[in-house]
Amino acid sequence: MKNIMLDIETLSTDSNGVIVSISAVEFELNTGKTGNRFEMGVDIQEQLDNGAIIDGDTVMWWLSQDKQAQKQLVRLERHPVADVLKAFNDFVESADCSGLWGNSPSFDNVMVRNLYKRHKTSFVAPFWIDKCVRTRAADMHVDKSKLSFVGTKHNGIDDCLHQIKYCIRP
Repeated sequence: MKNIMLDIETLSTDSNGVIVSISAVEFELNTGKTGNRFEMGVDIQEQLDNGAIIDGDTVMWWLSQDKQAQKQLVRLERHPVADVLKAFNDFVESADCSGLWGNSPSFDNVMVRNLYKRHKTSFVAPFWIDKCVRTRAADMHVDKSKLSFVGTKHNGIDDCLHQIKYCIRP
């Protein structure tokens, strides 16, 4: 498939913020066909112990979201960071990834890369494969308001599938 759409849920908008979950979906850029999926919850305390931060504004934002969105934040079992990082590296390698897409690579991609750095683990995806969903959608003049959301917002897989729609030529 070569491309992976990435979505994270966080407790901060800082690049060293706590990541609650990492979700990803393989996809073909030309067709939108999807492949394997990845989703894991990440141990929060372990991240805090290694320098990650939580910010009050983000916590308050989550508290202002509807109950369904809040349920998405806590639905996944939390795994040790090392297990999540290994599993995500395995997922990226198995996809032979040449494009790691984030709704904003300066958010999702950077935060994931910083998680690897804080925990002294190498990330198999080189920085030059980072791609931006927003830029591609703007370049293709995609009217996001005309793309209906299927599933539950803030469910990482559903968010990935929705963002893939932005990348496919109509």
